[in-house]
Amino acid sequence: STTKSKEHTQGPLSLSHKHKHRLLQGHTKQDKTKKMGGSNTKALYLCETIYPPEDGRSCIPKEKLDKAIAKGEIPAPSADAEEDLDDDLDAKIDSCIKEVWAHYDKKATGFLTKKVVQQFFKDSLELVALRKNVKTKDLFPPGVSMSKALDDAYAGIDKSGLGKINFEAFEEFINESDLDEALARITGNTEPIPINTSVRLINIDELQLSNSRHPKAHVAKADYGYEDDEE
Repeated sequence: STTKSKEHTQGPLSLSHKHKHRLLQGHTKQDKTKKMGGSNTKALYLCETIYPPEDGRSCIPKEKLDKAIAKGEIPAPSADAEEDLDDDLDAKIDSCIKEVWAHYDKKATGFLTKKVVQQFFKDSLELVALRKNVKTKDLFPPGVSMSKALDDAYAGIDKSGLGKINFEAFEEFINESDLDEALARITGNTEPIPINTSVRLINIDELQLSNSRHPKAHVAKADYGYEDDEE
């Protein structure tokens, strides 16, 4: 394998535009099962906190979650997480939204630019693609490019047309839509996306097992690569 450049170590939001585009679209020359970097794992994890799976099973590959936990990028699962969640669901969701906002508003400006909001959209789409075990391009209606769909989705949030949104607009978008509704708003696709049932999801409880004592389960990874848009 080739030596990693400085670009590769800085996370998706700090990569050059061209390389980030290729990384998100899965067109790197490396193994396609290694597309998800550490920073992106955190983004997917945070998206999953505001769009939690109904069965409690994370679609993010276990080894990626383990690595992010070891680095301190995301918290280790709590044994009583389900009990805590039932305690005050609204408060938990509000806290998660603020945490997601802080992740994207890295400089604490109080605003997210169009580019950053669209990165959030892409991370959310990646989460959907992983859950359904499909390619990200399959989430869009026929003939609709990702760039056009993301532009339209952003315009629906930035009602002032200033090229940036505040926390209230971000919070409103999340509170108004579950993941399927958000998917429709981002992609413009109102048709149901079939799930590839060959994928095995990971129960979050499995993360509490020690990898040194238990062999890693084989996890089928979806090819969720982004494809080049046809302008």
